[in-house]
Amino acid sequence: MNFLLNGLWALCLAGSLAASAAEPVVDHHDDLVADNNLTLSQVVEATFEKYPDRLIVAAYEEEARALERRTANWIAGYPMLYLQWIDDRTFDSRGRVEVQTGYQIPVWMWDQRKASGAVATEARRNTALFRQALRHEVAGQVRDALWTIRLMENHHELAQKIHEVANRLTDVVRRRVELGDLARTDLLLAEADQLEKKTALIQAEAEVMHARKAYSNLTRLNRLPTGFEENLHPGQAIETSHPALASANGLIERAQAEVDYVRLSKQGNQPTILLGTQHDRATRRDAFGTETNLVLQVPIGGESYNGPFVAEASLALNRAIAQRENLVRQLEKALHEADHDLAVDQAALDVAGQRKTIAETQLRMNRLAFEAGEISLIDYLRITASAEAAIRDAAEWRIRVQRDIAVRNQVIGVTP
Repeated sequence: MNFLLNGLWALCLAGSLAASAAEPVVDHHDDLVADNNLTLSQVVEATFEKYPDRLIVAAYEEEARALERRTANWIAGYPMLYLQWIDDRTFDSRGRVEVQTGYQIPVWMWDQRKASGAVATEARRNTALFRQALRHEVAGQVRDALWTIRLMENHHELAQKIHEVANRLTDVVRRRVELGDLARTDLLLAEADQLEKKTALIQAEAEVMHARKAYSNLTRLNRLPTGFEENLHPGQAIETSHPALASANGLIERAQAEVDYVRLSKQGNQPTILLGTQHDRATRRDAFGTETNLVLQVPIGGESYNGPFVAEASLALNRAIAQRENLVRQLEKALHEADHDLAVDQAALDVAGQRKTIAETQLRMNRLAFEAGEISLIDYLRITASAEAAIRDAAEWRIRVQRDIAVRNQVIGVTP
């Protein structure tokens, strides 16, 4: 019996939360290798490099390059070849012929090229900001995946220890039943408790496998860092430098530049310069004369036609502003919740530590009482289960507090 009780006592004093090396209960097993040299920042970067939304970053970069090429060009649209043939054959057939040829080039309107350059500049800047915001978003997912693994492995290790103690208890009770010290009903009770603990172990193991698979599916890695705890960031408010907020402001600046460009663009009705020649003759007896042809076309008015396009660009601008304001509210709410969760969990951790101390005392008293025959097996199991729960809570609240710090850092805008 002392062997069993010593095992229970060892369970209470166990403080290590490292993953157990015991064989899994279920054949399906997802392995991850703990790498002491792997950091949280490296995991985030590796995940970001293979993240599907990186394609959007590449598309933004290509768009910025295209806008820069447009601004760098001295012409403002598609150049065209011009050819005109005039012949009097249909009516009087005197032989009057006129041929005009030319090369028509669209040119920038006043300040239009400058506005195009502003769009290109904001597009380039927004690409960088979007990249930072996306990497920050990936960091949040990595943080969540890692801390979920830590919690699930803690549940699994404690479930495994509890199951081992239940096995030892069943063996002791079985021997005592064989010796006639205990009734057969006590063995059935111990076996039922053993099976219950095994079921809990199976469920805990399954949760570990789910958490590991979620991590590897996200990061595309089969390694994870052994240490990824973070220091609490001292910030107390959401700053404009927050990656998500900076990206939202970048979108607004880009949309404003687009409004200014559309307002000057006349929707492709650019001023044009036509350089060419004109060949004509009055009658068949005359020779063709050649002149230089210069034509300047400048669009005037048309604001009512261009108005809907400007309004469409303004709609996109106001939509971006509204999204930014909604984001600010969401971040402020998330920061409040993160602060509240951290404070609550820190208080709960203090209480859990006190409960753990009481549970250790209860286990000592429970052991002595059971050895002396002062309590029954069912009372022994009930008190032991309560003590196990207190120990499990103390270990879990420590993890929860560390996870809360990571969540708050994520909300405040810290990227590993």
